Amino acid sequence: MNDRDVYLKLAAMAEELMALSEEAETLVGQTGLRTAAGTIAGTAKAIYDHALGGSEH
Repeated sequence: MNDRDVYLKLAAMAEELMALSEEAETLVGQTGLRTAAGTIAGTAKAIYDHALGGSEH
């Protein structure tokens, strides 16, 4: 799996978690899912910026 594949998988997972947060029955569940989505989205962005975007570390 190359860096692009990792980025795409993580971005898709973040989107799925954010969508699931809309279905959460409690504020705790919603917050947990949104926090996880944000963390994963941030990781995907870092991969994009450093491995795919061509910027220096």
